[in-house]
Amino acid sequence: MRLTDPLSIRIFYLTIPELVKKINGASKIMLALNIKKKKHGDAFELKDINVEISPSQITLLLGHNGAGKTTIIKSLFGLMDYEGSLCLDDILVNYNSSKGINYLKNNISYISDENALFDYLTPKEYFSLIEKTFNKVDHRMLENFIKIFELERYLNIPIINLSHGNKKKTEIISQLFKKSKYIVFDEPTNGLDPDMVIILRETLKILKNTGRGILLSTHHLSFGEELYDNLIILRNGKLKLNSTRDEIRKRYGDYSLEKIYQEVNEEYYMQVKEILNELHDRDHKENRVSKKI
Repeated sequence: MRLTDPLSIRIFYLTIPELVKKINGASKIMLALNIKKKKHGDAFELKDINVEISPSQITLLLGHNGAGKTTIIKSLFGLMDYEGSLCLDDILVNYNSSKGINYLKNNISYISDENALFDYLTPKEYFSLIEKTFNKVDHRMLENFIKIFELERYLNIPIINLSHGNKKKTEIISQLFKKSKYIVFDEPTNGLDPDMVIILRETLKILKNTGRGILLSTHHLSFGEELYDNLIILRNGKLKLNSTRDEIRKRYGDYSLEKIYQEVNEEYYMQVKEILNELHDRDHKENRVSKKI
């Protein structure tokens, strides 16, 4: 099914009344990660990093390669040791407890940048495995995601034989039809064609409107520009910005996200500009010498 208008995705509007009611009726419900200190080899050190994901909001995490984005995400899931804490809806998560890990897995969906799938299964078999593993899944949501992400004809093909894009779509679908309160995306657009990028963006808006809290890490500024409610920018492990969209508007006015990113990293881009000017001047000088010869 090819959607000519991305907004037509709303025909399968994802209603989760029980979840929305619970979220709206409770206090201090959010996913809150506090990293007091995390050393990542000799590359950088994260200090005093607070990441909050609230229901019905999207937190956008930006930074260059090696800034600390993936380290934050892996720390959140207990895949890296760190000094700090993770609270999920006012419950302190104990990574050393199977109960704590299960609580984490049942309430957070994670779409990684690595296509972490079982290659010997077909997408259909993989979705069935997810259904058996997690108690809270939405079958109607699964059917609709398979349609809009155009995976129907690939359902019975082993994942190992799928293209990178179809593997990515399989992973996205497998996590989104779980009734998780929170969703963590690490580079969700990698491998997706333009149609699927547009559809994914519209899908995230719908998931947000149904009460999901979303953490989105991406290098594509245009993808995250209209989505975010909160913006976090990192450079070399240091927190450069952690503000709401309203706070950013007051500070930067109508600046685009690209311009905001450059302003926050002004010192870095001044250095880049100096190097580019030097290259330009050298090239201009060489051309003048060449013309004289």
